[in-house]
Amino acid sequence: MHYLNAVFVFLFVTILTLSACDDGGQRAQNVSTNPAVEARATTLLEAIQRGNDELIIKQYSEDFFTKRSPQQWLAKLKALMAERGPMRSFALKRSQADTRFSGKFYILEYNSVHDGAKRLHHTLTFLLPVDGGDIELNGHKIVPWEAKAE
Repeated sequence: MHYLNAVFVFLFVTILTLSACDDGGQRAQNVSTNPAVEARATTLLEAIQRGNDELIIKQYSEDFFTKRSPQQWLAKLKALMAERGPMRSFALKRSQADTRFSGKFYILEYNSVHDGAKRLHHTLTFLLPVDGGDIELNGHKIVPWEAKAE
């Protein structure tokens, strides 16, 4: 009887240990994000959809434009829209949240559908600074759907 109890305790502890070792990969990929962040992403993508240049530029932080001017970024967006056609729809496909020393980062991935079922994959990186302040859009990577590695 003592032997069975020892085996049971061993199995129980092993199962608990293994479940605690889960890296959380699935959970980290689809966390519920800050509704204000999703609203900012929606505002940006709707502005791109409508071709509202002024509203597009207003969505990005000043830091976003340290490597390129607003005009250069708009030219890149317009070139992609000309190649793909007008954006017909977009949908959130994945989200992640991560806290670092500078604040909480939100990474949202959207797929957009364009004329002729052409698609783009958008990765938006937002920062909610630890010292307060507004949500900042610091990154926007756009990749044609066919080039996106799955």
